[in-house]
Amino acid sequence: MFLVIICFLLIVFTLSYFIWWLIYRKLFKSQKKISKFLVFIGAVGLIVFYYTPYSYYLEPSFYEFKKMCKLNELSDNEEKYNKILSYFGLSLDSLDYELLNNKIHKLPKESIYYKKNKYTYGAYLELIPYSNRIKISIAFLGNQNKLNKKNIKRIYFAVIWKHHREEYYFSGLTYRWHRVKSNQRGCNYFGIRRISNE
Repeated sequence: MFLVIICFLLIVFTLSYFIWWLIYRKLFKSQKKISKFLVFIGAVGLIVFYYTPYSYYLEPSFYEFKKMCKLNELSDNEEKYNKILSYFGLSLDSLDYELLNNKIHKLPKESIYYKKNKYTYGAYLELIPYSNRIKISIAFLGNQNKLNKKNIKRIYFAVIWKHHREEYYFSGLTYRWHRVKSNQRGCNYFGIRRISNE
């Protein structure tokens, strides 16, 4: 563990020095010696930056993930459904309703999708990779045991983003830090609920 910490600090200080070198030599064309204090401050900044969740905002796939999740907030209409289905290369007109109706089932009352007299039947498309960090799926909801273009009441776009960050939480019971096994985020990260309380 000690060796890992030493290697980590070595990498951080080297990276900090390199960044300051680029600023001094390339940006300002200065030949001044790079201050050790600035290298130290830069290293501390890099460590803090690495461990803050806000660095998500620098990852392009995060913005794609956010944009996809926001589609769930649009009002339920044909335009919204076609936007969601376009991620699968489909539209309401080209959707295979026969295949969809083979997957339909009655939703149990305990289901997060169930809503009496509104969402009583559901069909799901399997989770598929959209990119190396994003996986997508769709839930089709209605109140009839056969879905068609006219009776789909809701389409929920399930998006999962893999963030490749290790996360830890402190347990007050064991007084230890524990690693979070899942390094994924879903649309609930933005407060988007699967079924609103309308």
